Amino acid sequence: LQSITMKLKHLEYSLSSLPNRVFPNPKVALEQYPTSVHLTSSIVLTALSKNDAGPGTTILDLGCGTGMLGLGFALVRSDMVYLVDCDPEAVELARENVDFLLEEELIGRGDEKGDDEEG
Repeated sequence: LQSITMKLKHLEYSLSSLPNRVFPNPKVALEQYPTSVHLTSSIVLTALSKNDAGPGTTILDLGCGTGMLGLGFALVRSDMVYLVDCDPEAVELARENVDFLLEEELIGRGDEKGDDEEG
């Protein structure tokens, strides 16, 4: 239990550092609402405990918004995480969050694992 608690606190801390956790101008028609750091961390760690996330998994976050949930899965080292949204402004917010985590070296790009094909 202590290990899970520490993971929860660590994941929450990492997610709370994201520059774009909420929409500056949410679009009600697109149901753009923030996902809390605690809820995100709980979902991610539940999926991780069931081997539905983490190394060896691919995650697809449809309607990613700011990317909070998908980036939570990236932080627990899921192999590939795809963030998809129909709103270009949301995609830009998610991209800024991805760039932040890359700069902080908390996540890596998929091509850094040697997965890219040549030729």
